[in-house]
Amino acid sequence: PLGDRKNMCFSATLVAQGYGVGVVVCTGDNTEIGTINSLVNKVETKRTAVLEQIDFVSKVLACFIFVTAIITWLVAFYRIDASAIDALSIALVCAVAMIPEGLEAIVTMTYSWSVSVMAKHNAIIRVLPAVETLGSVTVICSDKTGTLTKNEMSLIGFVTSNARYKIDVDSKNRSADNFVRDDSYISMRAESAAGKSAKQVIRSGASASRGQGARGKSDFGFS
Repeated sequence: PLGDRKNMCFSATLVAQGYGVGVVVCTGDNTEIGTINSLVNKVETKRTAVLEQIDFVSKVLACFIFVTAIITWLVAFYRIDASAIDALSIALVCAVAMIPEGLEAIVTMTYSWSVSVMAKHNAIIRVLPAVETLGSVTVICSDKTGTLTKNEMSLIGFVTSNARYKIDVDSKNRSADNFVRDDSYISMRAESAAGKSAKQVIRSGASASRGQGARGKSDFGFS
């Protein structure tokens, strides 16, 4: 599994400092970024329920207009004794007259009204069909609470060489009072690697700081 791999440096990874030597095992679309890119390109664009209903209504109207035009031509040609060209002209006029030119305007006005209603609830919609899509949503699965819901990222801890500090993320004022010293804060992972040599830490890779049995017991509230 991807999450259990050790000592791997993936494409698009940013290195803050230091250096190292590695062996390239995958390139291009075979990398993890390439895999994600290929999966994104394979996503099919799905039409919303409203657009599918509009397509269905359009097909029904097209069939009805076509049948009506044929009946109109037959009546004009056989009952009125009009020429074939005149009967065709009458049928075409009737067919064009039955086309609902205002259907698109009505749909657009309905979407616009929905957008204005959602805007009053602080929900701004850029694409009009998204209104109907949001109305059909029953479950929303998301991660990064705060980043998505509030559009902000918060610093929860500050660690120095000799102290650890908790930060009040709910405070609206930037002041030194937001820092509370707590040397036991965010120490579970650091203590799990204590006593290991540098060689053991390097050999263990990025998972060296997790320790055995320490996962799921931190102050973060998630595992």
